[in-house]
Amino acid sequence: MSMLNAAAPYRRDDHQTMRVPVVLPLVEVDVDRKGYLTVTLDREPYSADESLTREDLKPVLSDIATDLRTPIRVEVHEADDSTFIDIITPRRPAAETVRPAERPALASAFGISGDGFSAGEQVEVCVVVARQIADGDGTAQLRLPPALLASHPQVVLVGRTSGVIALSEATP
Repeated sequence: MSMLNAAAPYRRDDHQTMRVPVVLPLVEVDVDRKGYLTVTLDREPYSADESLTREDLKPVLSDIATDLRTPIRVEVHEADDSTFIDIITPRRPAAETVRPAERPALASAFGISGDGFSAGEQVEVCVVVARQIADGDGTAQLRLPPALLASHPQVVLVGRTSGVIALSEATP
């Protein structure tokens, strides 16, 4: 934003991980003298399958924030008329583990090649005896000495960015 041009729009990063509404959902928790909780969400009773106690407070608030996928404002009203206010953010979704694609690598008397890599990606050869950059088609070709291929008949190519794994066939 330019201080010289007040009409210039102010823009935040378009890649935010969480959108926060202008008005946060309000969760009010009333705690009675025995430690039982009454929970309301935006002034409506929050349905719980059983009576809630202090030990249930954190999981219930976490579940509400996660279900709504937005931060929530929490007000806890104790029996002694004290009040605690906090903002709870939803749990981040667990990262999905993606199994890399396994593709056969082609071995020849002059080396090994595999495809499916990203263009320009660094491809690692395991047992690491060399590194190669994939060409524009996503193919990595390595010229390896025949003696090395004879002593290591199985070679693995690993794409550092794409996660592609190319396995060579063991030759007799």
